[in-house]
Amino acid sequence: MWGTAPVAFAAVGDLSPLAVSAWRLTVAAAVLGLLAVATGAMAAVLAAVQTSPVPVVVIGLGVAAYQALWFASIPLVGAAVSTVVALGLAPIGVTAWEALCTRRTPAPSRLGTIAVAVTGLVLVSTVDAGTGTAPTAGVLLAIASGLIYAAVTVVGRHAAPRITPMVLTTMTTTVGALGLLPLAMLTGPVGTSAPASLRALGYLGVVTMAGGYLLLYTGLRTASAGTAAVATLLEPATAAVLAVLLLGESLPAHGVAGVVLIFGAVTALRNR
Repeated sequence: MWGTAPVAFAAVGDLSPLAVSAWRLTVAAAVLGLLAVATGAMAAVLAAVQTSPVPVVVIGLGVAAYQALWFASIPLVGAAVSTVVALGLAPIGVTAWEALCTRRTPAPSRLGTIAVAVTGLVLVSTVDAGTGTAPTAGVLLAIASGLIYAAVTVVGRHAAPRITPMVLTTMTTTVGALGLLPLAMLTGPVGTSAPASLRALGYLGVVTMAGGYLLLYTGLRTASAGTAAVATLLEPATAAVLAVLLLGESLPAHGVAGVVLIFGAVTALRNR
């Protein structure tokens, strides 16, 4: 789902990356809030806010920060490279953190999987993104986004077993929206009437935000943060392919090889 976000972002041509990020969170929070009311889960949402306020705030603000940085990097370096770098850094950061906390060297199979995935990451990220206007700045923003995403994944892994995915996603998107929307309003226009932009914003909020995070937190209830982070490399590979097919970006032979390696690494992870 997340791999389709850069393509949807490109369809919102009349709003800043910060405004798009704010609306993505706001739409997701509104939809999930209505769903919580309809299913009787709102009491659980309010109870979790009282019992687990710190992880909720950290995850919510972290999600807001990393996606705003991610979307800001897309016009500067291109959708393929920004997504690969931002999401591709996560498994490295998470695995390093887990090794530091447990004081245990990761299993050779895990290191091998990450090595293959990172090789694919490097191959795809060296593709010339013809639509980028400031590649260096774009890569730096994507790196910052990836590091924050890794931290959010670790915190989410600890929170997911105690809080249901529905409740956790509702709370964190609400926190993120409350933190990001006022900032977006202060820095530029946030309204649009263009049908294509409205459709893209709806898709970003409902499918890539609400739907994507419900699935992520469901997976984090049983999978390790490192496993989840490696699995998310499917998104940059998907984004690279879609950027070529729908946005006209280039993906030469070594970029194709990188996509294949990423899919191979995730397949190996699934079969372990």
